[in-house]
Amino acid sequence: MRQFYHVLLPAIAIILGTLIAPAAVLAQEPSTGTELAASDNPLELIKSYKGEKIDFGLDIVAFKLYDAPGAKIEVYYEIANPALEFKQIVSGELATSLIIAVRILDKDGKTVKEAANRGSTRVKNQQEAADPKLAGKFVSSFNLDPGHYVFEVGVKDNLSGKIGVQKREFEVKSIAKGELALSSIEFAKDVEKAKEEEQSGFLKPTLNMVVTPQPSRQYRLGDTLSVYFNVYNLKVDNAGKPRFKITYKFKHEGDKRIMRQIVEGERVEGANQSHLYSFSLTPTYKGSDKSKFKVGNYTLFIKVSDELAGKGVETKEPFKIVK
Repeated sequence: MRQFYHVLLPAIAIILGTLIAPAAVLAQEPSTGTELAASDNPLELIKSYKGEKIDFGLDIVAFKLYDAPGAKIEVYYEIANPALEFKQIVSGELATSLIIAVRILDKDGKTVKEAANRGSTRVKNQQEAADPKLAGKFVSSFNLDPGHYVFEVGVKDNLSGKIGVQKREFEVKSIAKGELALSSIEFAKDVEKAKEEEQSGFLKPTLNMVVTPQPSRQYRLGDTLSVYFNVYNLKVDNAGKPRFKITYKFKHEGDKRIMRQIVEGERVEGANQSHLYSFSLTPTYKGSDKSKFKVGNYTLFIKVSDELAGKGVETKEPFKIVK
């Protein structure tokens, strides 16, 4: 464990169909709400595309809205530098030219949201452009009512003409009034204090932290794995404070042994809480169970125990440690 941040839940901002470049990558300002011709839209081009496809990481998370039913959805993209073509720009840096299109379908196949955006990442030299450990990361945000959806996401590299498309089913859950519940779990790698007047799309305002997602959910030994999530409707005492604890458990695929870390929740006012917790994926794990991280597939279990209400809620999510 490296760090733990715990604050009141921030207000949810409404950002519709916006593509934002991460703070960790130098990037051109993307245009938003771009109108695309079929000849530019990867979701249309893929129907007849025969070339090499772009492989990219994709993750989707949902955070409850407070002034309406449903959730704010954040769609994260991670595109490794070697998958893209770079060209030199006026500054002397190398840059990509991308189009990312998102189409959201309801259970009947009807399009309920659609956005297309242009974006770019920059690197200093060809060595960085070819480094598989470096990637551009982006986010698009939407508000959705509870329900079952299919997300169609397409990426087009304007320089090479390559295309990549993924489909992902996603359930926006309905949370009843007073129901103890968790948001989606956002996997991240890079976490840093926000700079003054920070403009990153990965900013968590009340924490004053920039949490750069890891959509691939792939990490290397020695990396820091961070998770961000919200807890809703904790019971509070007469002082307006909850009392709870959070248990994090890691299980390697095929192993019986579980690594465990228990964290006491701070007594901050509010029934709704935000959590950001980071683990160092070093070979020796220093939780309550002495074990070791190694290459392979893992499941992360998170359980929140509301000690005032005598209730608990838990979830599990996969991730991977690679060489």
